[in-house]
Amino acid sequence: MAWSPSASCEGLLASDRAKWCVDNCGLTTEAAQQRVMSEFPTAFRSAPAAPPVAAAAVAAGGNWNGEAVCDGERAEARAQWCVQNLGLSVEAARQRVMGEHPTVFSSAPAALPVAAAAGATSGNWNGEAVCDGERAEARAQWCLQNLGQSVEAARQRVMGEYPSAFGSAPAAPPVAAAAGCGSGGWNGEAVCDGERAEARAQWCMQNLGLSVEVARQRVMGEYPQQFSGAAGWNPEAVCDGQRAEERAQWCVQNLHLAHGAAQQRVMGEYPQHFGGVAAAGGAVCALGAASQVALQLVKMPVADTRKLVWSDEFKYEGPPDPSKWRYDIGGHGWGNNELQHYTDRRENAWVSNGALRIHAVNEPFGGNEFTSARLVTKGCADWMYGRIEIRLRLPTARGSWAAAWMLPTESSFGEWPRSGEIDIMEHVGMDLGNVHGTVHTEKYNHMKNTQVGKVVPVTVTNFHTYAVEWSHDKVSFLLDDHKYHEFRKESGANWEAWPFDKPFHIILNIAVGGAWGGQKGVEHAAFRGEGQVMEVAWVRVYHLR
Repeated sequence: MAWSPSASCEGLLASDRAKWCVDNCGLTTEAAQQRVMSEFPTAFRSAPAAPPVAAAAVAAGGNWNGEAVCDGERAEARAQWCVQNLGLSVEAARQRVMGEHPTVFSSAPAALPVAAAAGATSGNWNGEAVCDGERAEARAQWCLQNLGQSVEAARQRVMGEYPSAFGSAPAAPPVAAAAGCGSGGWNGEAVCDGERAEARAQWCMQNLGLSVEVARQRVMGEYPQQFSGAAGWNPEAVCDGQRAEERAQWCVQNLHLAHGAAQQRVMGEYPQHFGGVAAAGGAVCALGAASQVALQLVKMPVADTRKLVWSDEFKYEGPPDPSKWRYDIGGHGWGNNELQHYTDRRENAWVSNGALRIHAVNEPFGGNEFTSARLVTKGCADWMYGRIEIRLRLPTARGSWAAAWMLPTESSFGEWPRSGEIDIMEHVGMDLGNVHGTVHTEKYNHMKNTQVGKVVPVTVTNFHTYAVEWSHDKVSFLLDDHKYHEFRKESGANWEAWPFDKPFHIILNIAVGGAWGGQKGVEHAAFRGEGQVMEVAWVRVYHLR
């Protein structure tokens, strides 16, 4: 099954539906496209596809048979579709197929599929039952035609959405409402990304064919903090180095949200700072723990030019010097759901007029919709300890994620973050002007919300020199020869806290979107033409001794 932006999905172009998911659900473009394809499978493939939402947790009690015929298709073929398009494991995919076609695998009733959550109904089908003013059979036919479901799955779905019409207890929330979505009750006036909750529920009813009850459960699942009493506004909470109230004011001024809606948005992006929890599979969270704003800048001695051991001054024209730089290439998300495909083309990395320029461009390439470059010294040069300086000017568009950083050349203690990472400089366009200097280790990393870093305000449209001084017992972070952060080796620390006694190499790149850079979406228009550019005037490495 392949993505087609012009596919018709209930009268809307697939591209328009995907854009709505990006704008309103915080999804990446790829995730939005997958969502649309799973909701409207018949628009993208000739054979019936799996239902749009994840299957019930417990499938039928029968045994798997890959040759079983499910709506005219081999069961194994359907399972493989789920593996390739929904990211399920083989076992989960097979359980899903067995749950959708229980009679093929067992005489006993299966767990209910999709919108009818597990245990939702025990009633008998009645095609004449009235569901929101419509015959049950008519609704089931809609599921057949638009969701690619079997007759049995479609009827189970309708019974799950309207249990009272079939003599059953109310159903559990559908999959879209994540488990544990909040203990609060429905509030139609709650603000969800600047829109009334009731308006969002009405959209789900009109566009997804959901009942009132199921639509409201879905909205509560997507915005749990708006319906739970656990989270409360705190204007002094620190969100990525900035006061929560300042972030809310930014939303008011730049996104034209009401003040209450802006507060709700900030709480949704940083739920852990307000007593809430991140919503499953959709809420936008900060990348790890909030970094503190640097409170002082300490003047440091300039680098001793006599100790220079490696540099690229970019005093030439052409591709980056192959004796000093290599390319990382590919478009697989890079562990952060990033949107770009890194290339070795001159369109993405070129040296001229005394600077290296890395371009992140909105263009289709290799299955991705953006291209960029990621240059590494790995295989050419690496160092253990030293002063590493990089003078550069940063991109500014929302969705850009520029970085100058270091990784170990050998993963001596295991894969990331066990062997460490030093972020000399990171900047995301959605948080314009706040540059981060951070270390990651097994003990201190953003996956555990324990990363150690600080934020320094910078006019990123100007050139600045970003540096680290790295010795056997500390890593200091510098901006224009002023120290703003220091990470010290703890007494008695082992590799889990200090893996920095090994050679590391330099990386320069611009990512697009991703778990951090894409938290507020991507400003596509700003990446067209020459795209977003990171200009590097020079890179220098000095010995400290």
